[in-house]
Amino acid sequence: MTPVSLPQIEIDNLVELYSQGKLQEAIDKIQVLNKNYSNIPILFNILGACHKKLGNLDTAAKMFENAILLKPDYAEAHYNLGVALKQDGKLNIAVESYKRAISLLPSYADAHNNLGNTLSELGQKDDAIKCFEKVIEINPNYAEAHYNLGSVFRTLGKFEAAIKSFERSLIINPNYGEAKHLLNVLNGHTSNEPPREYIVNLFDDFAERFDNSLVKNLEYKLPFLIKELILQLDPTRNKFDQVIDLGCGTGLSGKGLRDISNNLTGIDLSKNMVAKARELELYDHLIVGDIVETIGASKKKYDLFVALDVLIYIGEVKSIFNAVKSCCNQGAFFIFSVELQEGDGYSLLKSARYAHSENYILNIAYDGFKLIDSQVVRLRKERGVWIDGKIYILQTT
Repeated sequence: MTPVSLPQIEIDNLVELYSQGKLQEAIDKIQVLNKNYSNIPILFNILGACHKKLGNLDTAAKMFENAILLKPDYAEAHYNLGVALKQDGKLNIAVESYKRAISLLPSYADAHNNLGNTLSELGQKDDAIKCFEKVIEINPNYAEAHYNLGSVFRTLGKFEAAIKSFERSLIINPNYGEAKHLLNVLNGHTSNEPPREYIVNLFDDFAERFDNSLVKNLEYKLPFLIKELILQLDPTRNKFDQVIDLGCGTGLSGKGLRDISNNLTGIDLSKNMVAKARELELYDHLIVGDIVETIGASKKKYDLFVALDVLIYIGEVKSIFNAVKSCCNQGAFFIFSVELQEGDGYSLLKSARYAHSENYILNIAYDGFKLIDSQVVRLRKERGVWIDGKIYILQTT
């Protein structure tokens, strides 16, 4: 219970500031309130929520822990601590926080749902399924739990069950773009592109584990080969003035590109991926945003565009080619990778990625680009099997 000495209107004002995104204003106000109302658990909980949204995960965790010290049965603070720990990649500890929240409030649907997501990431799929089924038992109209259940069924190869779960989530929320996308995957329907929220959530959740997963587990090597590939274009040139890393992710390509760039920009849709790239201190500029929207509106002109493992998350890629043309210097290079398919066009694969045919890529490139080189490459491993792809090097005409 919130002590009577702290007026409810003060809490309501803080919640309003938080909901409006006025996070620093809320933090400043709490610091003032703490001088007059010390040791109030809800103030630490709101303070933690603000810091979590700002990306200050260590500080956020400490604030939630402070709230719990003052009020050990504070289920929401245990839950919020779990969210911060999970976002920071501390999955096992997050599990314990979620379980503690559930022990205090067994009907806590959000805690069951996030526990399921965390267990799924840890590979404990059967336990994750039980969590999502518990959420649905508590609240049958919890669309996200149906979606999450479908996602686990899909990874286990239980496609009929996955389809039913995705369909149920869409009955509850017809605008659930992520569910539509994965339903398209399972039904073999190729869309032009996935919904933006699918990509954002996929990589925001994946950011802490991205490098380890791709480099160590999937043997992803393209970012470490890109420098030498670029230098082969012109042996007399070892620097490009303006370089942009499209879909920069955590900055795996950053080291190689930094060596050959006077000015290096990175852009990615995932704020968590960009935060990891920022830690490397390799980029002159980092932007959280959509590639087409950002560079299409850019007044800056670039000499080199690099997009490794970006087009595999887009079906219709003509818009990216047009955006590159709109902000390139004369003779700029565009280097990108794709997963290959035979024939024409492009397809949405069971992996939820897209494959493109060479005919499709070259037909689009014909308008404004010339092909300098292309190379068949092994992109990464998937379930122990190499995925073949191709790197294209184009130059604007």
